[in-house]
Amino acid sequence: MSDDDLTALRQLRRGQDLPPEVIDASLERARLRFEVAAQATAIRSGGARPARTAPPVRHGRRFRPALLTGAAVVVAGGLVATGVGVTNWSSPESAAAATLRQAAAGASADRAPTGAFTKVVESELSMVYATSDGEHYDEGYLEPTTTTKWVPADLSGTWVRETRTGAPTTFFGGAAARKAAADERATGSDPSGPVWERGAGGDFTVGELGGEQPGVLGAADIADLPRDPDALVRRIEAAPRGAGETDESHVFDTISELLRTGLVPADLRAAMYRALATLPDVVVTEEQASLDGRTGTAIGLPHWSGTEQHDVIVDPTDGAYIGERSIQTRRTGSIPAGTVIDSVTVRVTAVDDQP
Repeated sequence: MSDDDLTALRQLRRGQDLPPEVIDASLERARLRFEVAAQATAIRSGGARPARTAPPVRHGRRFRPALLTGAAVVVAGGLVATGVGVTNWSSPESAAAATLRQAAAGASADRAPTGAFTKVVESELSMVYATSDGEHYDEGYLEPTTTTKWVPADLSGTWVRETRTGAPTTFFGGAAARKAAADERATGSDPSGPVWERGAGGDFTVGELGGEQPGVLGAADIADLPRDPDALVRRIEAAPRGAGETDESHVFDTISELLRTGLVPADLRAAMYRALATLPDVVVTEEQASLDGRTGTAIGLPHWSGTEQHDVIVDPTDGAYIGERSIQTRRTGSIPAGTVIDSVTVRVTAVDDQP
């Protein structure tokens, strides 16, 4: 990206007025450079371009590297078919703030039992993309994953993680998606049996590629995070973020990621809900949102690109965090608008031991 493009995008982020053609041109050049870089990675790995038998692109959650069966890395979201409609973003945001304040009050009164270990179970459905024409990843299939962590009360101790990947459930498209699923399982890159990992302080060396960006807030920071909502927002804003993230999306996504750990105590959870209530663009996207048999209110934030909506699901009565989801707001090949992205539910219990 050129210096002129960077200057234009920085000015846009600071709220300065720029001609639409300048903004559009800068964004288009950034998009093209990303595509060229992704294509170059594929070429260096031995292929001139994606083929009909190209390895599928595995969804990687936000803040984490995209996982691929092949060598080319493409950032993409996981999709879950639920038939949820595209949100009308002109709806009032006061309902979201009121819901979050109610959830904060419920969370403040939470007296969850404690044990020697916290067992955190994440149930996820995510999309693995496939290409039908050798150029576009326009088909895919849903893959369930259950991740169970046993976390010691002393977070610096040894964590245990078990990951189970299920068989594909729902297919989008036709032959390309089914062939990609069959090829992946045939190569053994998607084992049906559980994968066990152990790591001090949750530093697992097997499983996800890469690691956390230095300074990114995680489980080890939870104890020291401010319980005052304004101070919490400032602390999150000062932490490293992904390229192109606004302050608002950075705060929303960081809080979502921390809640997903299942390790956030009640007082901090209440502060997080109150912090989310201060964000100007949060809205109630669904009053009764169901995830894995649990129902709560979906509080969402539209993605800056206009192609995605990210929700956290909370129970406003007792302040429980149920999970998160993202919704694709535009059609992509055989995957329709309104498809839910990266649907995850989190269940937390106290236990006395670990495997």
